[in-house]
Amino acid sequence: MPRSSGLLSQPSTSKASRNRADPSSSQQRTPPNQQNGDTDDVDHDQLVINLVKVILNLSVNKHPIKKVDLVKNALGGNSRLFPKVIPQAMSELTDVYGYKLIETDRNKTFILVSTVTCGSILDISEDYRRKYTLLYLILGYIFMKSGEVPEQGLWDFLAKLNITDEGEHNFFGNVRKLITETFLKQAYLIRKKQVVEGMNDDRYFFVWGARAEHELCKKDILESICKLMGKPSICYIAQHTAAYGISDDGEDATQN
Repeated sequence: MPRSSGLLSQPSTSKASRNRADPSSSQQRTPPNQQNGDTDDVDHDQLVINLVKVILNLSVNKHPIKKVDLVKNALGGNSRLFPKVIPQAMSELTDVYGYKLIETDRNKTFILVSTVTCGSILDISEDYRRKYTLLYLILGYIFMKSGEVPEQGLWDFLAKLNITDEGEHNFFGNVRKLITETFLKQAYLIRKKQVVEGMNDDRYFFVWGARAEHELCKKDILESICKLMGKPSICYIAQHTAAYGISDDGEDATQN
């Protein structure tokens, strides 16, 4: 499972990202004969450039990218071109920009994940660091609770840390908006409904989203939490197995 590092990635501020073009400009350069399905005369390299630029632009807010939007904005609406150019576009994103394009299991959508290791939390902007400190707490709590927590249970946990959704938090800002909008839209969290037998009302649970699975290192989360608690990670068998894996003979797979 690819990950950039134990730190959550943020939108790149590199020269490459500053030179990203507007999606509309990529679309304007798309050869008109794409609409007719005539791919013989299409400039393959230009299509790859178009697709890369559109992917970079649509990923700025870290929301999942719909395949239909890529086809529309980069390939002139010709979906038959997509499988012909996406492999090279993915290579370009990795080799030139340091990103990996990952297809999620959510109905033909993609997320763009950084492959560049962030050496220090000081490399992250102050605003970003504040927001994603909250996210790290939430994802860590969900992980230690075996992968899902009731919505009310999450709020109760945060309340114990004096983090509430009442007004603006002096460090994190609008906590409710971050959790119920920002982190959900960015695919760090999934809020799912479950019908609980014997209860009249449906209950909602939070679990890790696709971006969290690819950007966060479960080993780092487990070891950080255990360090705070003064306990070895092996004390939490389920979490240790999820983070490190167990070989067929029962040994820690990372030691083989």
